[in-house]
Amino acid sequence: MKTLTKQDLEDYIIGAVILGCGGGGSGARGKDLVKHAFEKGLEFKLADLDEFDDEDMLCIISGVGGGVPEEARKKVEPYAHLRDTDPDARFRHALKSIEELEKYIGKKFASFVPSETGGGNGIMPMYLNALVGNPSVDGDSAGRAKPEIGISLTHVAGIPMAPISMLTPFKEVVIAKSVIDDYRGEDITRHVAVASGGGVTATRSSGTVKQFKNGIARNQVSRCIKIGAAIRKAREAGEDPKDAFLEASGGVKVFEGTCTSYDAEGKGGFNWGHWYIKGEGDYEGHELKVWYKNENLVSWLDGEQFIVCPDLICIVDTETCEGHSNFRSADNKGKKVTVFGVKAIDLWRTPKGIEVFGPRHFGFDMDFVPMEKVI
Repeated sequence: MKTLTKQDLEDYIIGAVILGCGGGGSGARGKDLVKHAFEKGLEFKLADLDEFDDEDMLCIISGVGGGVPEEARKKVEPYAHLRDTDPDARFRHALKSIEELEKYIGKKFASFVPSETGGGNGIMPMYLNALVGNPSVDGDSAGRAKPEIGISLTHVAGIPMAPISMLTPFKEVVIAKSVIDDYRGEDITRHVAVASGGGVTATRSSGTVKQFKNGIARNQVSRCIKIGAAIRKAREAGEDPKDAFLEASGGVKVFEGTCTSYDAEGKGGFNWGHWYIKGEGDYEGHELKVWYKNENLVSWLDGEQFIVCPDLICIVDTETCEGHSNFRSADNKGKKVTVFGVKAIDLWRTPKGIEVFGPRHFGFDMDFVPMEKVI
């Protein structure tokens, strides 16, 4: 078991924002959480799954939600005064979601697992573990960020999503005792999020460590720390941080240019849109189009299918190698960007993984083709 330093967690955020593929929560909020945690004297322990007992219970906790129309936000304005505003209150609120599920199943959790890799959504469960004295698992349930809670390696492994404990920003508790499948679980949770102005805290997929060994991206936290540290050190040394990312991640540079157009729409609890990138340098005369639903998921090079999910499409600032967010749409047009492809972990490339997270899941008439074959 390892004790993480403040630097480790800041490095994690750098790497996780890039592997978040445009989503995964706010890296800035993640940094604020880390700062707050160390001011409080919290200790972050990181453990491999093998360091837990096989019968120890784990769960996944995350925020669920995203873009909603303005009328959905206005609908909950009369309840705005019920929201918690200070960080400690917000996280006591998140812990209540866990406590409600523990109460329902009659068991305590040894650790809370991140739903995905992300600068904010990866840090939040680690913060909660530190708050109650639990170690964090070195892994998450996706090995990247993804837009729907049904898109999870626990789904691939057959770990049931329900019961699900949902806590709205107004302290309402909703328990889904059962769901037909993970797709219904996603829809039900997302509808509660939309009805709550765009977001809820959800705790789900309770299972034993033995079950989770087949449904988790192992060593993902350590991987992000390694990537982030390599980028940080390259910046400090005046070297190209993109080269450091490539070496640490095993990714491939696939495009570079200027974002000439960027569209975004918030609906149904998601942010949707496209990147249009005009090639420069070695890529001059070519255009890359990337479709996102919270995260970058499908791409076309000069109108032909290119890298698609579950493989990772990572868009970064060409100079700094900082990962770009799909939740800061006003900032993206005109940016000089570099695009990396990173292979999804092996569990996503199984037939069940592709069924859950391939392009056909999002309505595209195309098969998953591994990025190394496309390139």
